[in-house]
Amino acid sequence: MNKKTVLPGDEVAVAEEYMPAEGTYEQDGRILSSLAGELDLDDEEKVAKVIPKNPLVVLKNGDSVFCRITDVRASMAICDIFAAEGKDREITGETSATIHVSKLSSEYVQDVGREYRPGDLVRAKVIQTRPSVQLSTQEPHFGVVKALCRRCRRPMSREGKTMKCEPCERVESRKVADDYGDINF
Repeated sequence: MNKKTVLPGDEVAVAEEYMPAEGTYEQDGRILSSLAGELDLDDEEKVAKVIPKNPLVVLKNGDSVFCRITDVRASMAICDIFAAEGKDREITGETSATIHVSKLSSEYVQDVGREYRPGDLVRAKVIQTRPSVQLSTQEPHFGVVKALCRRCRRPMSREGKTMKCEPCERVESRKVADDYGDINF
């Protein structure tokens, strides 16, 4: 295998000898790099690919993500994913997702609105990426990691399975993560 650093648009091989793979494309019989990275010419498989130096974050099944609930319906919570846990870069591709009522908790949930509210920050697991992003919060580590009071919009503290707003003494229920309040974004 031959390796060297290439930039977008650099010619990396000819189509007669190699097939384009990840990070490359063919144009007029030449294989060109589509991104900056390390060229990998695989002489055995006869493919040319470029491995990015700073890879994009593309969601995969099993990824742990952080999202903000934007809307709650009877059968689902709609959210925007803003980060993948353990990754420094922003997510590329689709960031709008849903959590179906059947994937919300390991216990029976009748009303999604009792467990999630617009504005809640949630850690969830990606269970589907195509045709749409679907999330699950059934495991104990997944659920609300930060919630604001519906009345005064101040952060709520966890008291067992309920959430309490100290200033206005409001009590609300949520499907909370096992490490609620210990997350720094």
